[in-house]
Amino acid sequence: MSESNPEVMGRTEPRTVTTPQTEPWPEMSEIRRRFEELQSEFIEEPRDAVKKAERLMEEAIDRMAKAMRDQMQTIHRDVDGNGDTEHLRLAMRSYRMMIDSIGGRKAA
Repeated sequence: MSESNPEVMGRTEPRTVTTPQTEPWPEMSEIRRRFEELQSEFIEEPRDAVKKAERLMEEAIDRMAKAMRDQMQTIHRDVDGNGDTEHLRLAMRSYRMMIDSIGGRKAA
């Protein structure tokens, strides 16, 4: 069910396009926790800790890429075939937020 949009008379509010979360992927806190554990292992077994950290980074990159692909697919699905300018504006905003999150910038 649509609600009236007071800013645009005679139109209804478009379905909201999904926007990305503040962090590009929800598992970030788990990755940080696991890395902190590896840091404590470095004292006893530095070479082994570094190898484990490398594997953790590979896993983190794979997870982040999957999460971002999923977000892109959701945005694309929301606007695919819909020529409504508002949907397209929200999609562009979502993409900008994703790009800003990659660089660690907070989207405006």
